[in-house]
Amino acid sequence: MNKTLSDLLSWRYATKKMDPTKPVAEEKVNNIIEAIRMAPTSSGTQPFELIVVTNSDVRSQICKAASDQSPITECSHLLVFAAWDTYTENRIDEVINLNICLLYTSDAADEEDS
Repeated sequence: MNKTLSDLLSWRYATKKMDPTKPVAEEKVNNIIEAIRMAPTSSGTQPFELIVVTNSDVRSQICKAASDQSPITECSHLLVFAAWDTYTENRIDEVINLNICLLYTSDAADEEDS
């Protein structure tokens, strides 16, 4: 059965219980991070910082502050989104420069492969 784009985008799944013995592969985490980086935002600047927490002690501290939600300590990677509190010219320039750098680095790698 062919699903429409709307069907694919509207599907949601919330994991209620994690298996701490099955960490998520780094390649999958990297793909998720790249998808987040490429996701469109209203300003095109991804106005948040993404913090990937793998340290179990840090996740335990976060868990206490988050009403003891067990998935925080059971997961292998906790993704924390820290929204910008202000938009400054310097912050926006930093993101634009980073994107330009990534673009040229990617283009140079593509040229070496060909």
